[in-house]
Amino acid sequence: MLERLLRSAGGEVRVRVTGASLERFLNLCMRENVRPRALARQDWDCMECTFSIRDLRRLRPRMGRTGCRVHIIQRSGLPFLLRALRRRVVFSAGFFALLAVFWALQTHLWIIELKTPPGVSSAELARALEAEGVHIGMRLSEFDDKTVQRQLMLKMDSISYVTFNRVGNHMIVEAHKKEEVAPARDSGGITSVVARRAGQIVRVTAQSGWPVVKAGDIVAVGEKLIDALVPPSRDREGIGPRLTWSGGEVIARTWYETTYLRPLTALSKRYTGKTTTQYALIWGKHRINLYLGSGICGAGCDKIIEVSHFTIRDGLTLPFRVIRQTYRWYEPVEESFDTEAVRQEVEARAVESLTDRLEGELTSYSSTGQLTERGALEVFFRAEALEDIGEVVEDSQTLPEPDAAE
Repeated sequence: MLERLLRSAGGEVRVRVTGASLERFLNLCMRENVRPRALARQDWDCMECTFSIRDLRRLRPRMGRTGCRVHIIQRSGLPFLLRALRRRVVFSAGFFALLAVFWALQTHLWIIELKTPPGVSSAELARALEAEGVHIGMRLSEFDDKTVQRQLMLKMDSISYVTFNRVGNHMIVEAHKKEEVAPARDSGGITSVVARRAGQIVRVTAQSGWPVVKAGDIVAVGEKLIDALVPPSRDREGIGPRLTWSGGEVIARTWYETTYLRPLTALSKRYTGKTTTQYALIWGKHRINLYLGSGICGAGCDKIIEVSHFTIRDGLTLPFRVIRQTYRWYEPVEESFDTEAVRQEVEARAVESLTDRLEGELTSYSSTGQLTERGALEVFFRAEALEDIGEVVEDSQTLPEPDAAE
């Protein structure tokens, strides 16, 4: 493959050699250390072969002694291509411009895609990348992922690390959120477990500390469940009260009551069938609108935006995007809802919302609805759950003073 490319770069000619002494011509090639390629005998006095331009120039001054004539039947290679392009200025300029475009596409960064989890700002990440010199149009050879990753982790406290996945001139920057790690519990610290919600105790499992409630007790918010003060041991003499950290599981039956207010009429959209489409071109950070007027849709229509990238092949994306804005016009129409359907929808959403934030199991729920004077539906939602209501807090109590009689 490499030899073929080198021959093409130097230029080749296909020739037809005629004469009664073809053997003399071949002997001349051997003396001059010239090797004809793709040799094909056409007749007793005619053959075809391929020479490089350099070899043909070496043979030409000595060809008269052989009694043979050489006719060029085909020319190929870079020198002949450049000579042909020299006579076509516009085509030559376009050809070299195309080469420059391909070179710029391959050696520069044109697409930056940010992937951030909830809690991490994409705008902040984009500004941090810009400050480190990572921007659209930068040379790929200037990008040092290790240095940029280290600087981003120092500047942004909300991320733990950043990964860079580059395919050609398209780079995907994915940020990973820093997980909040609970501080290590100090065995010498003093903590108690209190109730974060009111409920009826079902089960208490203390890992450390002294449980002060039992199954069946009803506790209020903030009431102590597992105390840091452990009383003296009855089995071992000489071991008095002590303070320790408290921990464990306190399962209780809890109740939830919420009221929702929902209207029974609402405005819905009835599309008229009228649509308007606008196009825009984004080149780097610049936007070129291919339409007249403003792109603000206003009231009475939906705006749908579609972004299209153009890829020549895998890893080679053109540095512009086409924006398609479609406006769908509609008329507002008042719609009425069934009372029972609204109640069931509110109940289902309340159950889903409670299940997402509940640290336990939802055991039962119910809802009732009644109409208000303004024609809305008031839904009373009630639920019962089994959950861990214990919450570890610091305890500032001290050991009791020893009895003077002792």
